[in-house]
Amino acid sequence: MDLESLGKESARTAAALRMQLAQMTAASQLLERTASDATSREHLAILNQGICRMLRIVGRMELAYRLGDGVPQMELAAIDLGQMVKELGEQMARLLSGINVTLTVQAPPHLLGRVDRGLLRHMLLELVSNGARAGDRVRLTLLQKEDQAMFSVEDNGPDVSMERLKDTLSGEGGDMPEWRRGGSGIAIAQQIAVLHGGRLMADGASGRGLNMVVTIPLGKAELGRLESPRLRWDRGGFDEALVGLSHLLPAQAFAPEGRC
Repeated sequence: MDLESLGKESARTAAALRMQLAQMTAASQLLERTASDATSREHLAILNQGICRMLRIVGRMELAYRLGDGVPQMELAAIDLGQMVKELGEQMARLLSGINVTLTVQAPPHLLGRVDRGLLRHMLLELVSNGARAGDRVRLTLLQKEDQAMFSVEDNGPDVSMERLKDTLSGEGGDMPEWRRGGSGIAIAQQIAVLHGGRLMADGASGRGLNMVVTIPLGKAELGRLESPRLRWDRGGFDEALVGLSHLLPAQAFAPEGRC
């Protein structure tokens, strides 16, 4: 089987898995109506946790196929990047506080850019997730640098040498701990940056942990067609940030009364 056929088969598998997960989600939502005791809610939280973690894997499979399928289709629109970063940052900060990780967010009130919002949000989820696995303090910053938007995700994890940073961006990682390599997450973030005509860079220094920086051109955003950020949901019915960070979160975050 050639690579193209293998990719299409993976996409079909992901679609089939998503259909089954949608049925599991529907069953879970029905059970929530009758889960009146603590034990039932605890079991539902574990079920929801597993569903979200599988949705994250399926979503990555679908995205990997989309990014590797010749020239990926971009859904570009005029977006207020400042509002998008603050809204997504608040969601992630609330969830990460449950594992004692502090996420601080800094962004201008408004910064217009022409981007693929879904891809950009996925990129930020991957980078923040990588930082949260390394340390207990993460800072997400958005700045304007001339005609470019600059996203920075800095953590306070263990130092990384410049040689190791090269391996991180090349996807090799050498003997770097798994939580520092980032696996396919860093590779996906890098591909998304390149698709937007930008790039992903890494900076490490003694006592500073790791700082992942993405710069992308803002493009021409028409004020009359500006799209405001809105709460996003995975197609499985769960909050997008909850799915994106599900591999880090404890079962309690997925309890009927606790999840988004």
